[in-house]
Amino acid sequence: MSRTGENQDLTGKISGNERKKLSEPPIDVLFNPSLILKRDAWDIDVASMLRMLLDILERIHYKDLRICGIAALSSSMIHRIKVESIFKLQSMSEKKSKPSSHPDEVPIENLSPITIPFRYESSYPVSLQELLSVLESMISSLTESGTRKPRISIEPVEDFSFEEYFIKIEEILAQFETMIRTRVFEQGNELFSNLIADMDALSSARCFLAMLYLALKGTIRIEQTSDSKDILLCQVRDGSP
Repeated sequence: MSRTGENQDLTGKISGNERKKLSEPPIDVLFNPSLILKRDAWDIDVASMLRMLLDILERIHYKDLRICGIAALSSSMIHRIKVESIFKLQSMSEKKSKPSSHPDEVPIENLSPITIPFRYESSYPVSLQELLSVLESMISSLTESGTRKPRISIEPVEDFSFEEYFIKIEEILAQFETMIRTRVFEQGNELFSNLIADMDALSSARCFLAMLYLALKGTIRIEQTSDSKDILLCQVRDGSP
């Protein structure tokens, strides 16, 4: 039976309107596989065409499974063509990524290892007396060459008195202790931030050490302010802890 006669037999029990829809694009591709090869498989929306076919079959009372079989076969052919095109593109990209071999390149031959020429060395026995004489001549030559070289005169290093330039830390801190005692005893208490308001970083560090020394000696008492951002220096009176 020819393809035309088979299509007529399949659609013989379908109404003229529905038969016309099955033979019109785009759904006609499902019943004429030769049209698949004439079109780009990626332009064929199989899912939408199957939904159209399902709508047509739901409107008619006669359900012919042969129509569904041909549509399923055509759909599988379209999907197979799409998959084959993917693998074809993949193989082409792999061929492009491989480095092309140039026919004009000459292969490098296996290089032979470097051969070192034979060197003859005498292996006759040497007596101990000969070795001693050679060592003696070497020592004497080194001694003579050393005497001929002028000796380098090194001037003595002058004594350096560190006491001249060394200032004891106690003397520096004593000045800050006097300043702290004066400020605290005059006002009864003083904030550390006020003491170092006009000082640089080095003087501030020395003032902090002097404050700790006075606290250790029991001359002043240090407390933390309520906002924990400053230190309060208080005078220690007789009988106070």
